[in-house]
Amino acid sequence: MLKYFYLIYAAVCACYFGFRYRHSLPEAAVRFVFAVAFPFVGFLFPLFWRHNANLNSPRVEKLESYLRQDAQTDLSKVSRIVDATKEVNIIPLEEALLVNDLTTRRRTMIDLLKQDATDYLEVLRLAVTNEDTETSHYAVSAIVEVKRKLNHSLQDLSVQYESRRDDASFLEAYAELLKNYMRSGFLDKGTMQRLKYNLAEVLENWIAADPDAFDVYGQKVQIELELGNYLDAEQVSRLFQDRFPTREEPYLALMNLYFTTRSPQQFNQALLSLKQSNVRLSHEGLRFVRFWSEGA
Repeated sequence: MLKYFYLIYAAVCACYFGFRYRHSLPEAAVRFVFAVAFPFVGFLFPLFWRHNANLNSPRVEKLESYLRQDAQTDLSKVSRIVDATKEVNIIPLEEALLVNDLTTRRRTMIDLLKQDATDYLEVLRLAVTNEDTETSHYAVSAIVEVKRKLNHSLQDLSVQYESRRDDASFLEAYAELLKNYMRSGFLDKGTMQRLKYNLAEVLENWIAADPDAFDVYGQKVQIELELGNYLDAEQVSRLFQDRFPTREEPYLALMNLYFTTRSPQQFNQALLSLKQSNVRLSHEGLRFVRFWSEGA
């Protein structure tokens, strides 16, 4: 009975490693030998040497050498498969990370690093958990470099902030920098909370400096909701509504607030106000109103 169970176990291991590492048969064979020789425990053995092998990879060393160079360095020396502009249009980066060809994954990451990686932070965070350790290492290296640059810029702008609180263009740049830093990920809860409070303050000053900056109101409402400052979120939504009475967004911001706080009476009142207003609804806004009107 035990022999029969062992044969089934060996067959399952062979199928698993054959499929999982089909692009690296030598690695599949080594892992299979460990798994069969040391049932169950053998699955863990290759983990101890795989990490070190990848850290010494020539590809990784090459990438790190480029990351250490100045931003003005000629990046055309990095090998590539797909033209950067065509890649964005033809193959979504998220899909490129899922293809079976490891070479494509790795060169896609290198090609991405030729661009402003700040625009691809979500993709890089996804790539960190990629099953291919070299792809993952590329992503980690890129994120570290992005965060280094963001941190340097953050320190620079935070010094200027005290004397430029009424400069709308500066506040816009500072707010964008704070949002990008939060998007970079891998932040502890305390740091994220501090950044959100800083962003809320910057957005408040931005509204004061430029009351006609339409987009900033929605950002301010959203960050106050994330912080749980519902009274502040309501105050900004009302200010938004007063400043732009013919736009649907202030009404939708109020409805989102009351939905979040589970205040059905205020929600229905905001919905009724929108329906009775002269606001010209967008297609999405009209669908939103119809949906909630059916349940009213």
